[in-house]
Amino acid sequence: MLNIIYLLLILALGALTLGKSLDDWQTSNYDRIKKWQIQNSCLKLYPKVFTSFTPRGNLSNNVISKQQLIFDMENCVKTCCVDDECNVAFMYNKTCYHVKCKYSSEMCIPLYRPDLSGLIDPPRMVLVRPMENDRSWSDWLTYSTDDGMIPKDGCVNDDDCQNDEICLPKDTPNDLQKLNDKGQCQSIQFPSNKKSTELSLINYENNDKSSTSKQLKQLTVSVLSKEVRLPESDVTLSAYIMPAETPTETYNYVWSLLSQPGNTGTMTGQNSPTVKLSNLSEGLYRFRIAVTSQDGYGENYANVSVLPANRINQPPIAIILPASQIVKLPNTEAVLDGSLSKDDDHVISYHWELTRGPIGYQAILDDTPTIQLKNLIAGNYTFKLTVEDSNKATNWTTANITVLKVPDYPPNANAGQDIIIYLPNNKIILNGNLSSDDRGISSWEWTKSPSDQNKAVDMQNTRTPYLKLSNLEEGIYTFVLKVEDDSQQSSTAEVHVFVKPPTNKPPKADAGGNLTLALPTTTARLDGSNSKDNIKTYNWYQINGPSDIKFTNNNDSITNITNLTKGLYKIKLTVVDINGNADSDIIFIKVTQNKNQPPIANAGGDQIIYAPVFALIVNGSKSSDDLLIKEWIWTRDPESLAIGTIIPKTNESSVLIVTGDIVPGRYVFRLKVSDEQGDSSEDTASIIVKSDPELFHLAELTLNIGANLLTKTQQDSIILKLQMLLHEVQNIKIILRDLKVEPRTGKAKLIFFVQQENNGIIKSLSGIEVVQRLKDKLLQDSELLQLSVASIDTAICQNNCSGHGVCNEETRQCLCEAFWMQNLIEQYLGNDHLDTLLSLTICWIGLVWGIACLCYKLCSGQKKSRSKKKTARYSLLQPDIEEDSSAAFGLIPVSAKHKMVLSESDTDSDVLFEHRRGKNNFLNNKNDKNRNGFLKSASRIKT
Repeated sequence: MLNIIYLLLILALGALTLGKSLDDWQTSNYDRIKKWQIQNSCLKLYPKVFTSFTPRGNLSNNVISKQQLIFDMENCVKTCCVDDECNVAFMYNKTCYHVKCKYSSEMCIPLYRPDLSGLIDPPRMVLVRPMENDRSWSDWLTYSTDDGMIPKDGCVNDDDCQNDEICLPKDTPNDLQKLNDKGQCQSIQFPSNKKSTELSLINYENNDKSSTSKQLKQLTVSVLSKEVRLPESDVTLSAYIMPAETPTETYNYVWSLLSQPGNTGTMTGQNSPTVKLSNLSEGLYRFRIAVTSQDGYGENYANVSVLPANRINQPPIAIILPASQIVKLPNTEAVLDGSLSKDDDHVISYHWELTRGPIGYQAILDDTPTIQLKNLIAGNYTFKLTVEDSNKATNWTTANITVLKVPDYPPNANAGQDIIIYLPNNKIILNGNLSSDDRGISSWEWTKSPSDQNKAVDMQNTRTPYLKLSNLEEGIYTFVLKVEDDSQQSSTAEVHVFVKPPTNKPPKADAGGNLTLALPTTTARLDGSNSKDNIKTYNWYQINGPSDIKFTNNNDSITNITNLTKGLYKIKLTVVDINGNADSDIIFIKVTQNKNQPPIANAGGDQIIYAPVFALIVNGSKSSDDLLIKEWIWTRDPESLAIGTIIPKTNESSVLIVTGDIVPGRYVFRLKVSDEQGDSSEDTASIIVKSDPELFHLAELTLNIGANLLTKTQQDSIILKLQMLLHEVQNIKIILRDLKVEPRTGKAKLIFFVQQENNGIIKSLSGIEVVQRLKDKLLQDSELLQLSVASIDTAICQNNCSGHGVCNEETRQCLCEAFWMQNLIEQYLGNDHLDTLLSLTICWIGLVWGIACLCYKLCSGQKKSRSKKKTARYSLLQPDIEEDSSAAFGLIPVSAKHKMVLSESDTDSDVLFEHRRGKNNFLNNKNDKNRNGFLKSASRIKT
């Protein structure tokens, strides 16, 4: 007895340990499965490992394939993810299986197997992808959970529960709460009797837990699905169990309805091997049979398909649209549509036939719902359409088409009106373009009348509507025009040409009556259309008048004239007939002024221009007057810049021209206009000249050659060589701005700037940079340009003089501010651009030097005054030989030979002579008094 109890304890501990390890494995792999779902694009993978579960369907509902060389769940799921045919990854005995659902994902949902939960390595499965693309595993699992096939998920605390749920221990009594459809908790009563109409998963689990040491055996349940067709609505399902029942072992049967098409139907014998179903409606019924015994369990599924009652076939109805139609030639196409034919099921075939048609027409008909007929000819057609439905029943109908031939009327020839011409005019063009036909004329033909075959004439363009005749002679000609249409129908017409001898009667010109106008009207209309006979040309021209008038077209019979002013105009019209005879008529136009209108001055408006500008042009020609502007006077406004020279006489004309040195600034000119009556008007024009935008980019190159000797070829060569000297800068172009004469020397001076293009953006290089580069090149070899260069510099001085001075444009030197001066070092080194230095330092040095010199002078003066007050005289020594010799050479003045002053001190250390050499020693000896003593080479001589 103790051994049995000990064995049961070991099994219980093993089961608990295995269950805990499986729960830990499942919990730890939750995140890993979630990771698979993202990384492997298994977007519909259900992130949970179902342990002790197997797919619901058997081999008849699912396809199970064994995967080689895969021994863990992770790789099993990964390979299933990349296999589009895999729906479930299943592991059992360390072997991977891929499960494919045949009919529905319902056959792949997990089914809990309590008989397998006690194994050391129970089966595990992961739902990878449902068979239906429009559904997810959650839809099936929610349904199956309600059906009691999948146990509810466990919880650790209340945070793992949904709204209105709490977490309870596993040993909590069966009186629990669950969510209803409204999201509220309601009581759940779990039946304890195994023979209940439903198989309680909770009771089954409790029984399994209470007997963990006892393993259930598998019962094989077989049940056959049935199919029934209405109006029959009763059917029975029978379950067969292996092994069969014995007197000592009986089975409990529970039939459960999984789904039904509606709410109708009755089930009898739910707890017996055979269940009877009645009052079924059309659709699919799904059932589950669960069989249990004291130590066994088995289940299976069955379907009952209720088919609709057999249909009584109705024959199809053939329809053709349009049923009748008329086609008029030249249209030769028609469409017949039979797609609207009807049937209670569906039409499976269409067949077209031509039952009647004109002789010679061959129809090409396709067996399609709609046909298009082409190349129809005139006549009557009957087409038959036969349709057939899915039960081979047929029906037919017909459609009629009538093709009419539209009448083709003959053409109508029109050769034009009869014509009279007078010699010497012997040329004319006949026009037959008024001929007509209902479908168009295809050919033209001009001929002479048979009666005129012997008359001389030249005919051209006889196959066109326009016949050109020349070299006609006096007489009557008859010409025949024949036209034909596409149906070879024709028509003819005649035209007569009367050629008359020349007549000497000239034409009669009529220019109309005289005209009188009043200002401000300045236009008139001339009409010479009343001139007679056979006028060929018109010519209007002005004989005289106060102003030159303008004709819109002086060669028309009617023309308009403009630019009239006060006064009398004489205009002549000359007409010429076809014989060359001419006649003229003269009219007068008088323009008066009832009231004078003052002129309106217009100086041309304000302008903004950029330097360099070589001339200012102010246009006041748009000033106007009702009669005539008599006087123009231009004056310079007092606020205007004074520079610039007005070209003589332009200040008394409509256009003012100012030349000379045009500098940036504002120029204002006033225009005054006057008419003959003395009225006047004024207007002002302002011209703002802005600085040259390239001013700081300009460089000046002065050549050692006179401007009168420089040729265009030499100029172009210099520009090209300058561009080559600047080759280090990419994409450059030298723009020559001006060529001037150096005023003092007459040398040629080129003013230019350099542009560079970079990614489509053009910019100008700095003038200082261009000058420096060219200087560096020319210093290396001054003959690079072949012409000697006098100087190269920027167009304007760009030296800012350290911000304390102004650069002189003429000398290019800095004019420094107070206490500042030019950089002497740079000036000594020959730098062209001298900078400004602070001169206070030099001032202080001079001041200190002066103070030192003053102090030195003062000290020297005090010593001299003291020596004069205390002068001592001594007796004169006799001169020795050396002194005589010195005197002989003039080293000692004669007046001082016997007047030597000795020191007042008679000590041995007194200095007798002191020899000091300095820069001004010669000057001091020359200007000061002669010192008493000899000049010795030693510095000091002691006595």
